[in-house]
Amino acid sequence: MQSEYHHYGSQEGWESIESGQMIDSDRAPSNDGFQLYLVRDFGSVRVSGTSPSYWLQLRGRSQIESREGRFALSRNQWIAFDRDSAPRIDTERRGLVIGFSCKPALMREIERHTRIDLIPGEGRVDAAQRRALVRLWRRSATAASGQGLANERLAAFRMLLAYVHETQHELDELLERCPGRRRARQRQVLGRLQRARLYLRGNAHRVVLMDELAQLTSFSTWWISKTFHAVYGITVQAACVNQRVQQACELLRESRLSIGEVSHACGFDSPCSFARTFRARMGCTASEYRSLQASGQKSASPAPVLRTQLGLAAP
Repeated sequence: MQSEYHHYGSQEGWESIESGQMIDSDRAPSNDGFQLYLVRDFGSVRVSGTSPSYWLQLRGRSQIESREGRFALSRNQWIAFDRDSAPRIDTERRGLVIGFSCKPALMREIERHTRIDLIPGEGRVDAAQRRALVRLWRRSATAASGQGLANERLAAFRMLLAYVHETQHELDELLERCPGRRRARQRQVLGRLQRARLYLRGNAHRVVLMDELAQLTSFSTWWISKTFHAVYGITVQAACVNQRVQQACELLRESRLSIGEVSHACGFDSPCSFARTFRARMGCTASEYRSLQASGQKSASPAPVLRTQLGLAAP
């Protein structure tokens, strides 16, 4: 698999970013309005601030910086950004991530004819979805080589985009809750709310102010507060706390920071405040959680609000 990706990158005309290299999508050749990427082994890529993009981690880890904040991708995680997010992706050692960006004009054309859109967000794929995405992405890479007709290249990319849309099926229920008389308006609202959720996740090291979300989404603080709660069933403030607790869980699992250092890294005022909040949402203390994770056991079930926010299955 690794050699095949390298072969496509060196022979088929789309961008393969190797160790230590950096490419800006504004300078990268575009294939009919879309661009395919493979980033590996300390490679980096920066996407234009005018193109929505999608990324899937196949191996190792990657670090992402965007307008919504900082994110870490691990195996089988995906993340999608809006057109002005301008993400920069940096892979770690033995990291491998695939992705694509699409010009707004092409995206509007696709949405108008097939009702396929790319909504910002993050999540995971299972093994079957991963295989299907890789297969469709490779097909798009081959079709984009210039050996076929333009409509064949576009058809391959549309198939990839359609399957990406299928992996985001959990957003369909959220879409029904969004206000708006027309479907297009509901998709617009959900896209902005999803950016707000990404912003909370990307800034899990601190308390996010409502004014920041209002500026990001171009909604008033009152409107986004009301609509966020109506769509997700949780207030913005509670979602912010949950994201910080999730960040704390990751640090407890993956780092050797002390409990006090984890508390500070997640923006809590004091270790006491962190301890109360963590226990209320996770059902155990931070020390107990770390011990259970180290021993390979499962911790106590999180509270329903946190479970919903983190996308966990019911116990």
